[in-house]
Amino acid sequence: MGKVIGFLFVVTLVLAGAYFLLWPTGLSPKAWVAPQDKGLTGDFVPNDLIARAEQIDLSGRFGPEDIDIGADGLLYTGVSDGSIIKIDPRTGEFDIVAITGGRPLGVEFDDAGNLLVADAYKGLISVSSDGTVTVLADTADDGLVIGYADDVDIAPDGRIWFSDASTKFFPGQWGGTLEASIAEIWEHAGTGRVLSYDPASNSVTTHMTGLVFANGIAVDPAGQFVLVNETGKYRVLKYWLAGPKAGQTDVLIDNLPGFPDNINPDPAGGYFIGLVNPRSAEVDSYAEKPFMRNVLWRIPGFSDAAAPPPYSHLIRIDGNGNILATWQDPEGSYTDVTGAVRASDGSIYVSSLQEDSIARLAE
Repeated sequence: MGKVIGFLFVVTLVLAGAYFLLWPTGLSPKAWVAPQDKGLTGDFVPNDLIARAEQIDLSGRFGPEDIDIGADGLLYTGVSDGSIIKIDPRTGEFDIVAITGGRPLGVEFDDAGNLLVADAYKGLISVSSDGTVTVLADTADDGLVIGYADDVDIAPDGRIWFSDASTKFFPGQWGGTLEASIAEIWEHAGTGRVLSYDPASNSVTTHMTGLVFANGIAVDPAGQFVLVNETGKYRVLKYWLAGPKAGQTDVLIDNLPGFPDNINPDPAGGYFIGLVNPRSAEVDSYAEKPFMRNVLWRIPGFSDAAAPPPYSHLIRIDGNGNILATWQDPEGSYTDVTGAVRASDGSIYVSSLQEDSIARLAE
């Protein structure tokens, strides 16, 4: 009996070793150099301003990932069940405008009153004032499927700019948007891209590739540049549309203390950026160890265990990358902050990847 138990023990060890070393993960991690995390110092010194926010309850609906304000003064957002809802910020009452059948993320109104939506499952879509949902683009000019449309904005010339966060890890195949985003960032091969859609020609053009989770998009109101959040590298890029640097990319701000999500222009000047989570020590410490990243990925529950503790963090920058303001809560009272918009009365409405409310900051 002792020999049998010993044999079974050895077999178990061999099988476990084979699993952790050889079992396919679907990832091909690449080595990279993570910038040293400076923490919450300098411009990012902690405060508790988000802890003071008022909550606008969504009655059990989760994940108001992006917000835009309609001509009617109401808030429009997409939530995790695929609904587009409008909320009266004065009363908290809301109605369902449309159901996309996917996961609406970035939203932006065009001049005709249509709500443009980057839907992680459907691609770039348009929702008319009567709730009609139209898919504008689900394939790019290179023939690749738009499998993770993330954020959207409109240029002065009418072109619609949007991000495709990953061309490898699609939410529909990886269990959802969060799971797909973690896979893209953990692999760090950079499969994200930035696209534009031309309504006149019904065509899609690829402008940027190789991004590690291409996320928030904001077009300069003067049409000079596009700002892009590259979440996996803790930075914001500036892609020039005009002038001598047209077609070139600069790093606007890097080594942020968290993962940048959406970016929205602030009518008062500058841009709001949500830092959806703080920096992860595990992501940084294994940056140059791709083999170990594959081994760790095979451990059930590792990504949850490695997640940093909740921290609420919204920042505002100018067009040169200077920090203008930050709103935080070290206790993480409003988790997974993705971004914000400012209403005409000065109120700032904060969005979230997972919360069942919209946070309102009075400034």
